[in-house]
Amino acid sequence: MVFLEVDQVYKNFGGIPALQGVSLSVEKGKIHGVIGPNGAGKTTLFNVINGVYGPDAGKVIFEDREITGLKPNQIAAMGIGRTFQVARVFNEMTLLENMMVPLIPKRILKKKGEKKALELLEMAGLSHLKDQLGVEISGGQKKLLEFMRTMMADPEVILLDEPFAGVNPGLIERLIDVTFELNRTREKTFLLISHDIPSVMKLCKNLTVLSAGATIAAGEADQVRHDPAVIDAYLGH
Repeated sequence: MVFLEVDQVYKNFGGIPALQGVSLSVEKGKIHGVIGPNGAGKTTLFNVINGVYGPDAGKVIFEDREITGLKPNQIAAMGIGRTFQVARVFNEMTLLENMMVPLIPKRILKKKGEKKALELLEMAGLSHLKDQLGVEISGGQKKLLEFMRTMMADPEVILLDEPFAGVNPGLIERLIDVTFELNRTREKTFLLISHDIPSVMKLCKNLTVLSAGATIAAGEADQVRHDPAVIDAYLGH
């Protein structure tokens, strides 16, 4: 079942093409990867999906509903969550307080919210740091915190933008484990951007490869990684 679909999306900035007819389909309950060299259009694609940018042409469909042009808060309310290349954490708030932020507009009882927050922090191996300030934890821990905070809104699809960049190997394994656990036990769907090819290959059965704003390959990960166009554009011989 196609859960999230991008259909022939174009986006230009000052006449420079960032996306050139990009299409992809993400099945419900799957972990789908997007790879490509710097400047390929990966983050622009995420920004179009979650409403930061409106496309110049094409459409985005989520659960059979077109969401093209909706605002980020509207798309988030529909069930699409997102992390960023540089983790966005409230540095002067504790980890537990950070976790509670997405619940403010939902008016969820504090006790119930804290229970959920602590469960997610435990899953990420961060519960022992719940009273630490955001500024006091490492960059990798901030990425884990942002990831878990996204889950407080219980999204159906999570867009992970370079979750492994600048993260030490131990925390990369933790991020991979948490993604697998959420996918397996809660049937969460993921769309993942990363330059960390070993981690992508471990997580994703399906890949879309972008280069210069265009799709150059798509399909099963093992097949895509041996595609000559992908090797020439990105992976290297």
